[in-house]
Amino acid sequence: MPGTQPEIWNSGTFDVMRRKLIPSFDLIYSSGVHAVVETVPANARILDLGAGTGLLGGAILDRLPDAELVLVDHSDAMLAKARERFAGNPRVTVEVGDIRDPLPAGPFDAVVSGLAIHHLTHEGKQNLFQRIREVLTPQGVFVNVEQLAGPTPAVEAMYDLQHEAHVQRMDCPPDEWAAGRERMKLDICATLEDQLEWLRKAGFGQVDCLAKDWRFGTYAAWVAQ
Repeated sequence: MPGTQPEIWNSGTFDVMRRKLIPSFDLIYSSGVHAVVETVPANARILDLGAGTGLLGGAILDRLPDAELVLVDHSDAMLAKARERFAGNPRVTVEVGDIRDPLPAGPFDAVVSGLAIHHLTHEGKQNLFQRIREVLTPQGVFVNVEQLAGPTPAVEAMYDLQHEAHVQRMDCPPDEWAAGRERMKLDICATLEDQLEWLRKAGFGQVDCLAKDWRFGTYAAWVAQ
């Protein structure tokens, strides 16, 4: 479809490499899951944007097995892995679509995303935040596990050093790290402070950073005050 992104991840190695390439993977993902679980009802309707293979949505469904989960991603190859993950589960719907497209019809109790929104321009991010707010219930929550920009070039350089140190500790194959570096050239990261402010302007009543390890973090925005 027009405007979709190119394939930049290998769907076959995606899940394994996320842990090797992303510092504090368990912390940032579990923080997002916990925020959803503590906010929504047991039979919640949840939208996962840029869902990939279903890592984040699957972790939420493990905690909320009666929830309805809608996965959206531009990559049919990634969604093929998601279909395998959720095979036989009638409460999971998988849709090919771009996060710049109109969102599936709400209302949703939660909208979540894992390391996808930083591919949008800053204007695109703000537009998406407004559209997410519109499809959420009055008690809904938006959770984003995200790659963030440093507030200054000096801090951004620290982010990069910490990121590379993690990759080395994880014995990530050099070719995978080189591929990761190439993918990062496509990123359009924004600072945490800017994104929290954009969420407020989009009409969310409460916003907070739940976890952060230098370049990677998780923030949430609740509709209600």
